[in-house]
Amino acid sequence: MSGIDKPGGGPPPLPHDPQKAYAVEYKHGVDLFHRSLDEYSKAQEMHKKAAFKEVMHRALQVLNESASGMKREDLLKHNEKISTDLKTFEDKGDDASKSVLSHDLDDAKKTIG
Repeated sequence: MSGIDKPGGGPPPLPHDPQKAYAVEYKHGVDLFHRSLDEYSKAQEMHKKAAFKEVMHRALQVLNESASGMKREDLLKHNEKISTDLKTFEDKGDDASKSVLSHDLDDAKKTIG
């Protein structure tokens, strides 16, 4: 039995309203990004760090596509800040840059509602 067969094993079902569906996808992308950021910070092996880094970049792509689909300039601006702060975190890898990035993600999720 796989994880998707179990209750809560996958993303929530998408609503029929496209705007609500984009909002659900956006929130899921933020959650995925946040979990990957935390796991990236804990990982010791380079291949694990690379995998979590890839997930963060894919989650950012979901955030951008969802914000574009909702035509939400405010979210696109949040995403630009997330992207900039992700680059800083990748360059520095310190707790301060992780904290800034984590705060950006929290703000983006609050903005979506």
